[in-house]
Amino acid sequence: MWFFFRFFVATYIQKIKPTKHILEWVSAPYRVMPWDLDANLHMNNVKYLKYLERGRVEHMIHTPWLRNMYRSNAKALIANTEVSYVKEMRLFQKFSVETRISSWDEKYLYIEQVFADGKTIFTCSVTRMATVDMKTHKRLSATEVLAKAFAESSAPPLPESAQHLNALIKAQRQETQAITHIH
Repeated sequence: MWFFFRFFVATYIQKIKPTKHILEWVSAPYRVMPWDLDANLHMNNVKYLKYLERGRVEHMIHTPWLRNMYRSNAKALIANTEVSYVKEMRLFQKFSVETRISSWDEKYLYIEQVFADGKTIFTCSVTRMATVDMKTHKRLSATEVLAKAFAESSAPPLPESAQHLNALIKAQRQETQAITHIH
C-alpha cells in the first residue's frame, strides 16, 4: 500500500518544475481556520507543526531538493525542531510560511521557517534533519548528499540559531542521561 502512495506522490512531484534555487526562500500562503484554534481562540501550538511540514513540502517541490534527494536515494528525517512563538495568530488571520535551507554540516541539514504576514512575524523555527538512505535506512552525511545533488552550492555558514539549537540539544541529552528515576 505504502509503495503505491509513494509512487503516485513521486509521479506528481516529477511533473512540477522547480522554480527556485535550493537555498532560496519558498513562501506558502495560508489562513487560520476554525479547526486550527484552541480554547484560547488562537492557533493551537500543535497546528503550527502541521504548517511547518506543509512549508517544508512546498520548499521540496519548488526547489530541486526533493527531486535530487530521490535521485540520490536519500530522504531527510526530522531530528529536532525548536519553535519560538512570537505573536498569537487569530481566526482567519492570513499568514505565509516562509521556508529555506539555511545550511548543512556532516550530520544535519538545517531549515529555517517563519510564519509572517508582511513585516509581522508570528512564529519562527529551526529544524535539524538527518539524511538517510531510503533502502538501508542508514545515516548518510548531509554534506556528501548535498554535494552530490547540488555541486554548485556549498554550505552557507551555520546560522547562530542552529548553533544554539545544537547546544540546547546537547544540554538536554546530558540532563536526560543524568536522570536516574522518573516519578
